[in-house]
Amino acid sequence: MKKIFLLSLLITFISVVSFGQDNDSIVNQKKKPKSSYRIGKASVTVWENKSKSGQVFKNFTVEKTYEKGGQWFSSSSFSETELLELKAVIDKAIAEESVKVK
Repeated sequence: MKKIFLLSLLITFISVVSFGQDNDSIVNQKKKPKSSYRIGKASVTVWENKSKSGQVFKNFTVEKTYEKGGQWFSSSSFSETELLELKAVIDKAIAEESVKVK
């Protein structure tokens, strides 16, 4: 009985230590967006990254956020009206981020 208890205690300790280390590394790896733009339900998030050669480049993500039953959800599906909001917010992001056509 004592061996089972000690084994259980050891497994619990290892699990807690492992979880703590994984959690810390995940928090340290999370990257914040450079900026975000929203019009209505549509939003554009700008992420800034560096290539291995050190060149800085941007990636843009688009999504719709909405509330249903007290919970928040996101989607990449847009109605006709939301599509117009998306177009407007993309135009705003392009203007603010000085996106250049090559």
